[in-house]
Amino acid sequence: MPRPVVAAAIVDSLSEPTMLLACSRAYPQELRGQFELPGGKVEDNEDPVEALTREIAEELGARLAIGERVCPEDRQWWPILGGRVMGVWLAEVAAGSPAPRAGASHLEARWVPLADLAALPWIVADLPIVEAVVARCAH
Repeated sequence: MPRPVVAAAIVDSLSEPTMLLACSRAYPQELRGQFELPGGKVEDNEDPVEALTREIAEELGARLAIGERVCPEDRQWWPILGGRVMGVWLAEVAAGSPAPRAGASHLEARWVPLADLAALPWIVADLPIVEAVVARCAH
């Protein structure tokens, strides 16, 4: 079974979210320019939240305050490309952290109003996750 993946739905504020950080892929070529939630693979014997913290530091150079998990109905993990599954957590940039910036994995990291997210070209598997994040933030 492929390694699970973790991702952060980084919002401007966990208490009153209005914007989400959307990241466009630099590679592979077939996904280049498509948007995703940032994150990465969980290493063997690694706690998923620790993996998320590590991946965001590596990819975006930022530290996060992790909020609640966003799950599909009846499950903990979202099905994504290549038979993988992804765990997603709401998060905000931690106080005192550098601002997130696109690294080698992404062409850009852009703050987008929640209402405008559907207009971006999302990786197909990420779109229902983004829709669930927007619905959660509306509550």
